[in-house]
Parts: sequence; structure tokens; C-alpha cells
Amino acid sequence: MSMFSYTAKNNIGGTVSGDVEARNREIAVSLLKNQGFTVISIKEKSSDVSDFFSDLRGVPFGEVVTFTRQLSTMISAGLPISRSLEVLSNQAENKKFKKIITEILRSVEGGSSLSASFSTYPKVFSNTYISLVRAGESSGKLDIILRKLADNMEADRELGSKFKSAMIYPMVIMIAMVAVVIILMIFVIPKLTEMYEGMQIELPAITKFVIGLSNFVIKYIYIMLILVIGAVIGIRSFLSSEKGKTIISEIVIKIPVFGKITLQKDYASFSRTLSLLIGAAVPIVDALNIVSVTMSGMQLRRSIQEAARQVEKGNSLSAFFKSDNTFPSLLGQMTGVGEETGKTDEVLERVAVYYEGEVNNLVKGLSSALEPIILVMLGTMVGFLVVSVITPIYKLTSSI
Repeated sequence: MSMFSYTAKNNIGGTVSGDVEARNREIAVSLLKNQGFTVISIKEKSSDVSDFFSDLRGVPFGEVVTFTRQLSTMISAGLPISRSLEVLSNQAENKKFKKIITEILRSVEGGSSLSASFSTYPKVFSNTYISLVRAGESSGKLDIILRKLADNMEADRELGSKFKSAMIYPMVIMIAMVAVVIILMIFVIPKLTEMYEGMQIELPAITKFVIGLSNFVIKYIYIMLILVIGAVIGIRSFLSSEKGKTIISEIVIKIPVFGKITLQKDYASFSRTLSLLIGAAVPIVDALNIVSVTMSGMQLRRSIQEAARQVEKGNSLSAFFKSDNTFPSLLGQMTGVGEETGKTDEVLERVAVYYEGEVNNLVKGLSSALEPIILVMLGTMVGFLVVSVITPIYKLTSSI
């Protein structure tokens, strides 16, 4: 597909300009004519490096959240969906997302529903997103559901960003530690090695180890870089597979603190998303199947899918939650209250707020707990290097 820049007259005689994506120039002109435009000029745009990297990065989650909220506001104000999409396409900063919105606009103008148009881009719009839009279209409350969907997406993003923020300090320290070690091995240790060779003394084992490690790094630095890059690509490929996700999720759950944070985060996301789906009149069996695929823990995902099967057989959702150890007792009890009062969506929303608070507290505790551990690691590394460097000098001065 190529991008063409055009200038044309609209059906009221005004001059408009913009971009259109098509396989060739003839199809681009045909698409514009179908929209009621009389083409004055059209030429193919050459792609640049920024377009390549834009496609490589994909669509940021924040852009989708902003798009959802703005679309809700425009529909609520009485603006037609096609006009709303046109405005949002012009406002989009991400080039790839701009193309996607334009394609969705054309699909809608061609007679497709908004949810069906969204489903063409599963990497941008999740199954949950599409199901909620479909429910909004059928109920006539698309603007309300889009607003709630944006709120839900922002809550999930905020929850994830708090965990990432807590990990920034440890990650920066770890990267700095690795960088310092590499600099010492490549530039500092070789100079000290030359000095020690001129001293004609027997070096301690710890110093010999550091010198040997330095020689190894210098000799095989390019091979090590290739291996590291290959390992990163291999790990990313493995993590993107279902088997990789299953193994990693089981490992993370067993790690102290991290496992608990992951579980509480999944409980919060599960409760909030299920609340939103039920509130949008999505059948509960469909809602459970939809929300199951958003869970990071594979055991929790399987349990939710089993819950859907049990509900389909006519069993109570709260009864299954109480009988399955994967779910906390609070979730089973509160779901039972929701079933009795007919306000399951409202009750689940309160449960989500509770677990989000638990995640916040755990993240704060994690940040505090990691600081002394990092300081101990840093002190150990510095001490090891200092001892390996100072010991030969101390040995020499003692022999004088």
C-alpha cells in the first residue's frame, strides 16, 4: 500500500487536501471520487525513515486511550461516527495510528459497523475493546461505554506504570553497575596488569581471576555482543509464544513479592474488566471468556475459562469462585452479594478498587525493600574489585 497526497474539490465547491492510502494512483483517485471529491492533483508520497520506525514501534497504548475518550466525547456531542473518525485521523500524531483510523473511516463509510472495522486491527484493539464497542452499538449507548472503556484502560495503565516506576531506580543502578564493570575490565584492569607485571611479585588468586576475566572480555568482546543480542532476540521470541508465557507466568508467581503483586494486579484487572462487560450487557459466559485472555497468569486464565463452562451449565459464578483456590475468598463472597442484589457489575468494580489499593501498597513496599538489596550488591561488587586491586600493592609494600 502506498500513501498519496491529494488536493480536491468537495461536493459544496470547497478545496480540501489530505492523504489517501491505496495500492496505486488509479485506485486512490477512485476512492476519492467515491467520497464525493473531484480530484485536482494527486501524487505519491515517498516513505522516509520516520515512517519505518513508526511502523516498527506500533501504536502506543496511550494513543488508543486518548482516541477512545475523544471518540466518546464527539459521539456524545451528536457528531456522526464518520465525522468523528475524520477529525481524530487528522489529529493523530502517530503515523501508523493515523493510517489505521483512516482505514476504519473508509470501512465505516463503506457500510461496516464500527466494531467490525476495529476487529481488522487486533493488535491495536483488543477482543475486550471490540466486544464492548459491539455492545454499545447494539444498546445505543456507545458514547457511555466508550467513556467507561477509556476509564478502564487508564486504570490498567496507571496500575502498570506504578510498578514500572518502582523498578526504574533498581534498573538504572543495575545498568550502571554493568557499565562500570565493563569499563573497568576493558580500560582500567589492563593498565594495572602492566603495572603488576613490572613489580615482579606473585599475584593473589583474586587478582589473577580479575585479570583473566579482563583478558577474556577484551579478546571476545564482539562475540559476547553477538551472543547477547542473539539471546535477547531468542528470549523475546520465546516470551511471545504461548509456551513461553506459561513458563514465565508460573515462575513469576513463585517469586516473593513479585508473585503477589502480579496476582493482585490480575485480580484488579479481572474484576474491573468483568464489571465493565457485565454492565454493558455482554452475556456473562462471553464476558468470562473475553476477560480470561487478558490475564498474565496462565493458571488464573484456565480457572476463568473453567468458570465460564460451569456458568454455561447453569452453576453459580460465586459458588465456583468459592470452590476454586485460584480465586481469593473475597472475590467469591462479593460476587455472591452481587448475584443476590442484581448489582454484580457494581460490586466487582468495588473489588477492583480494593485490589488496586493492595497493588499500590505492595509496590511501595517493593521499592523500599529493593533499595538495601541493591546497596548490598553494589557494595559487594565494589569491595571485590577494590580488594583485587589493592591486595598486590599491599603485599608489595609489606615486603619492603
